[in-house]
Amino acid sequence: ENFMKPVIDVHTHIFCAKDIPLKGYLISRNDKNKFQKLMIPSVAKCIRKKAELKENVFSKAKCKLLMGILSLFLGKQYVKWGKALSKTVLEITREMIDLYKDDNIDLYVPLMIDYEYWFKNSKDTYIDKQIKNISNTIIIPFKGLIHPFVSFDPARELAFNKGMCNPDGKPEEFGSLKLVKEAILEKGFIGVKLYNSMGYKPFNNASVNEKRKKIANHKKKYVFKGEEYDEVLSKLYDFCVKYDVPITAHCGMYGVESYPDASFDFGQAIFWKEVLEQKKYKNLRLNLAHFGWKKDEGFEGKETWVKDICWMMKAYNNLFADVACHKVVSEKKKILNKFNDYKKICKEFPVVKKRLLFGTDWHVIIKEPGYRKFKEKYIEILKNNGFNNGDIDNFLGGNAMKFLGLYKGGGNYERLKTFYKNNKIDPPEWYKSIG
Repeated sequence: ENFMKPVIDVHTHIFCAKDIPLKGYLISRNDKNKFQKLMIPSVAKCIRKKAELKENVFSKAKCKLLMGILSLFLGKQYVKWGKALSKTVLEITREMIDLYKDDNIDLYVPLMIDYEYWFKNSKDTYIDKQIKNISNTIIIPFKGLIHPFVSFDPARELAFNKGMCNPDGKPEEFGSLKLVKEAILEKGFIGVKLYNSMGYKPFNNASVNEKRKKIANHKKKYVFKGEEYDEVLSKLYDFCVKYDVPITAHCGMYGVESYPDASFDFGQAIFWKEVLEQKKYKNLRLNLAHFGWKKDEGFEGKETWVKDICWMMKAYNNLFADVACHKVVSEKKKILNKFNDYKKICKEFPVVKKRLLFGTDWHVIIKEPGYRKFKEKYIEILKNNGFNNGDIDNFLGGNAMKFLGLYKGGGNYERLKTFYKNNKIDPPEWYKSIG
């Protein structure tokens, strides 16, 4: 407690258009707006084109014109995000660092995504190449400023185990668990990212077999039995417990889903109790990203999952929640007022002050006007609701160090010591300050 705590952004993204099945991904973000949904094929085509163009000046100009026209219909912020996606992973990373340089971030934690088995197929970079690329061009060169989470997809793992072909029609060569183990034990990754809203609960998946029939991915070719999901997820949790590896799971009533409101069928916060109540997993390090907020509903709302997370924090010592992409930069009083619920939350659940994590959701947050002031606004809100300077320090990094196992003897602390040594990296100041 006696050293300067680093500032850690536990929830960012540096994936680019070439890393994902783009059209399906974009449609999943806009299921409520029918007009935007109609525009998305054009947006996706334009973003992909922009990403693939090299020296063709005429095509670049044509693409710029189309993006300008689209901005009239979709809004400038949405198109700005599209332009960000059209860059390379390295360009996106540099833009993030430059944008937040005045926020003095000591460690960025980008979360990898793996949607290939869940959305309509489109050409994307194979997941093993993505992992190698991030390790070689981002983790090693940035020398301790960036340590990502690697994605785990139970559908990919099951397809691999069964000798099935991938969505490109070729035999699946990469087991998701093997890739996770290599990334964490050898390549400088420090955790695992899960997206339950794709179509799998954290556990007890047989209970949602009927709901899974709504998933239209690849003509249901990759929809498996509930027990099979439980089996591969348990192997992941076993690995994470054995090696002290943290997990971040998407836990908001919005965002990426395999079909509208799939988050409610598979991703509710309370579903994680079915994992954590098992004795062997009670100390699993878990961050329920986005803290279960609903966009226009606070702590006392009927549908919000915030209260469930708070109860679970009391019961489980390693359960955390991040605040990524909360609408604190909104101009609407109705939306901002719900954040004053932090006063009620912390009065009823004081433990929250020790488990709340700072995260921006770069580059997804680009769609929010005023997004650059996210950190400043969040600190202001917390200070107005009873957080003292020590609480703010914990929010900005102290709590994240516990979640990430970045203390003497913690899993990631020891692994990074080896990683820095093997790659001839002089450990960053935030790492040296530990202990």
